[in-house]
Amino acid sequence: MKELLLAFEGGGTKTRIILAEMGGTILQTETGGSSSALYIDPKKYTAAIRGLLKRLRRTADKAGGTVICAGLAAPMDQALVESLIREAFGDVRLAWLSEADIALALYDLSWGISLVAGTGSSCRFLTRDGVTVTCGGLGPQFGDEGSGYWIGKEAIAAAMRAETSQGPPTVMLERLRAFYELERMWHVLRLCDRSGHVPGPRVAACVPEVIACANEGDAVARTVLRQAGRALGDLVLTTTRKARVKKGPVPLVLTGGVFRAGALVLNPLKRTLRTSPLAFTMYPEAAEPAPGIVRIVSRNYGKGM
Repeated sequence: MKELLLAFEGGGTKTRIILAEMGGTILQTETGGSSSALYIDPKKYTAAIRGLLKRLRRTADKAGGTVICAGLAAPMDQALVESLIREAFGDVRLAWLSEADIALALYDLSWGISLVAGTGSSCRFLTRDGVTVTCGGLGPQFGDEGSGYWIGKEAIAAAMRAETSQGPPTVMLERLRAFYELERMWHVLRLCDRSGHVPGPRVAACVPEVIACANEGDAVARTVLRQAGRALGDLVLTTTRKARVKKGPVPLVLTGGVFRAGALVLNPLKRTLRTSPLAFTMYPEAAEPAPGIVRIVSRNYGKGM
């Protein structure tokens, strides 16, 4: 019987599950909503993931294969996800992987920095000695500067200030009103959950609108993205100082939807990095981490994973 694997990437905004052959050939990809324990309803999440896994199981059966191992990454309810995978595929071997491992694997790097800027933001440095140093990842209330959530929050606040003449005018006002289907911008507060916060994925969802406004020349939107780039650059520098890095160039892999803003975020990030005596080798954005999970599991299967 053909040996198969699962790659399970559970992000703050969306979940991606890949069914692949052990050699890395992808057979099917399923996508769902958030896997973050901050945002999910466990019952609804269980039903949704169970449905995705059932579709993947049908594909595995048609291919005459059996899933023997799964790689999982990103914050989620580990016990719940493990139980759902084993419910669908039996007693498979599971490996929990760090975002840094996955990002570096996409470029066959054995060490370096992974800078994540999706719904949240974090930075991990896997040193040449195999030590992991982490900064950021403090969540939407207390950190995540430069993330999709942070950009969305700043953009919404700027639009609200523009509406009440407490801040400069911005085309984001009309754009975000339309995006969230609001008569007035302050009505965004009606989207709050029981905790009094608008859920992170819903805030981060407006980032493409912010990028579009910035590309059209809106000064306020461009300022928000410039500040995000600086914050992400500072996160990298903080991580290298914490790791006491003395010599470069240091490989730097970018992961997450924020980097789809291109130069609007990357240029201020690069300018911030140039304030350091260290040199960095920046790799292109790795927008989809799940293929990196496939690569790691395929490579390590049979090596005591």
